[in-house]
Amino acid sequence: MRYDSGLPNPWLHCPGLPAGAAAALAALHFTEPRKDLLARLKDGEREAGLEFCHHAGLALLAPEILPAATARDAANNLRRLETLAATYRRLAEMPVEFAALKGITQCELFGIRPEDRGQADIDLYCPRETISTAWEWLIGAGYQPIAGVEGLPTDHLPALWQPTNWQWRGDFFDPEMPLAVELHFQFWSPELERLPAEGVDEFWKRRQRRRVGGAELGVLSPPDAVGYAALHLLKHLLHGDTKPFHVYEIASCLHRHADDEEFWRQWRGLHSESLRRLESVSFLLAEAWFGCRMPAVVKEEAGRLPAATRAWFEEFPLSPAVQRFHPNKDELWLHVSLLGSAGDRLRVARRRLFPSNLPPPARATSTLSHRRVYAAWFLARLRFHAISLGTTLGSGIRWWRRRRRLKG
Repeated sequence: MRYDSGLPNPWLHCPGLPAGAAAALAALHFTEPRKDLLARLKDGEREAGLEFCHHAGLALLAPEILPAATARDAANNLRRLETLAATYRRLAEMPVEFAALKGITQCELFGIRPEDRGQADIDLYCPRETISTAWEWLIGAGYQPIAGVEGLPTDHLPALWQPTNWQWRGDFFDPEMPLAVELHFQFWSPELERLPAEGVDEFWKRRQRRRVGGAELGVLSPPDAVGYAALHLLKHLLHGDTKPFHVYEIASCLHRHADDEEFWRQWRGLHSESLRRLESVSFLLAEAWFGCRMPAVVKEEAGRLPAATRAWFEEFPLSPAVQRFHPNKDELWLHVSLLGSAGDRLRVARRRLFPSNLPPPARATSTLSHRRVYAAWFLARLRFHAISLGTTLGSGIRWWRRRRRLKG
């Protein structure tokens, strides 16, 4: 699958991406937005485009795609924001300190209104020495762990939520949908990814206080919040599970702060070389997808990435967006390009090509209806891995050839 990376707006010609999805992404481009494409969609394309936006987290950012439906989503999301604020106020009573990650706690920094983003769960970071106390407090407050995710490799404990008779009805903004809480004990897993991020634990020491939803909460400092968002996106990118909203969120931050030299001076001074290297990958993806302005410091850091990584961005920048429609594992070669030893490359390739477990979707819980959701999703993931296995070798050859041309 070839992409014309020279186009100012790459979604104008992206083979394999349906019209509705392409139009929504093209409309959100920062330097050359094409909202006119939304008006040209046929009814079926609009409905398919809205479905894509729901899964991608972009529905509230592209209200023109199906106005009546997105207006209903927006009204429901306002009600969910009230529940979010009340939940944060309750969590502020926890007897241990924590840092709220992602979600509405960082909206101002990233230049996205809380009204324009959905939030299905609440992520909190607690140091390992206090995370058990936080867990016990949540259990005492009526939360229960979601079954079936205990043994999966991750950076947080099993998600918790309060028992409910709520049933999934296909509404991503259902005001009655319960909020899960995830307690994170690390910001990045070098053991799993085989990629170092020195100094990432310092995020906790630099935390700040901010008023969110009527409560004083611990949050990451602005440079560290950007860093964590980049690492979070990179983790999902390398695992073949990229959510377009996370890419857009970083693009919005870069665009918004492109001329803030002091902010990026602090960012460079606080983050190690290995950490900035990983963040730069996410920044490049944001630029490739949404044409955001890039701060000069970020451009310098991205220019230091290995030639093999730059070759991946020339060949496969839009592959993660197409995965939903045409299974691929092109991100494997991005991961390989960042690794320093043959042993690590072999371990990562084996894990990605022949996964031993499949993390469940957020809506899969221990109730019967959610077990059905999980079963359907599990079969879909098996199909994805089976199909993409056959395309991986071909994409690897293309990446290798592009890499050789860059070296030459």
